Formats: sequence, structure tokens, C-alpha cells
Amino acid sequence: MKVTCPYCKRRIRIVRNRKNTCGCGKLLNYRHFLHEKISYDVYLVDANILIYAFDSRSTRRKYCEVILQFQDPSMCIATTHQIIEEVGGAIEQQLSEDLLIYHIGVIPDDLKEIKTMVLKQPSIADLSLVQAAYEHPEVRGIITYDNDFARIATAGLIEQKASVKFWLGTAKDFVEKHRLKMPEKDEEKDNG
Repeated sequence: MKVTCPYCKRRIRIVRNRKNTCGCGKLLNYRHFLHEKISYDVYLVDANILIYAFDSRSTRRKYCEVILQFQDPSMCIATTHQIIEEVGGAIEQQLSEDLLIYHIGVIPDDLKEIKTMVLKQPSIADLSLVQAAYEHPEVRGIITYDNDFARIATAGLIEQKASVKFWLGTAKDFVEKHRLKMPEKDEEKDNG
């Protein structure tokens, strides 16, 4: 994208995930020049994360709950409208107002044509997460327990189109990667 350097008023082409230095020597931040001044990373959650977070019988519940309660000024948790429709009204009513919801209109035909080597193909809700990652440069990863994303090589597809390193993993992986603190009551059960 071409921008005007706020320091010397030169026009310069800047690229995402590269060190963009103007002729005047100032370092320009790509994210600063996007539509909204994005100062945070977004991680999308799949439907299974929402379901496990509210299922008292699930062994994955504690990790999913931590993710949905996660608050950090440098990161945000989000999902798409299609995912909310997939999980249904009961879970939708329990979701926090802090959860960012992307509204994805039309999923392009080239994305719908993606096939996996197994019988189960990615759903429209799954593809809405991939489309959200395409459309929104602030999206840095998808948190899911669904193997479809690994099968369709989501990370590779998004990295090709957006030229950004993309993260794909489970709720447990996310909690461990970002060293999120688990609730004390769960820690006491594990220790006791």
C-alpha cells in the first residue's frame, strides 16, 4: 500500500510484515495505516471452542473458558456470525459482549471449492473463519479442535494470500503459547 510519511511527507510503498523504513529514516508501522488503527491481534474461535466452554462434561472446558474470558489490550478473541448461528441461541445468549463478531457476507467460489482428502468437507461456518482471516489483516490465528483446518492447510492458504505468519491450534495450545493463567479453582483440583 502507498502511504504518505507523517514525518517528511514523502510517498512510500509499505508492505505488511516487513521493516518499512522511509527515506527520512523513520520506521513506519503497516498496521497504523490500515482502515482503523489496529493496535491488537485477533484470534478467531471455532464453534467447538464455544460449545466446549459451556459443556460441563467436557475435559476441554477449562481451556475454552479461559480463552472466552481472555482480556488483553494487545489481543482480542473473535468469531464470525456464521459460527454464532451454528452453535445456536442457548450458547449465543451466554457469550460475553466483549467477543468481537465479524459479519462475513459472501464466501468466494474459489474458497468453497477447497476439498480435503477425507469425506467430510469444511462447512460454510468453517470457511467463514478462513474468509474473515483473508479480509481482516489483524487476524493472526484460529483456535479450534477441528481437524478440517489442518487438512485444508488453512495456515498455508492464508499465508499465501496475506503474506503473514498464521497460527492454527487448539485452546490448550493457545493457553500454553500465551501463558494464560488458569482459574485457581481448577488448579486446586489438579493439585489435590
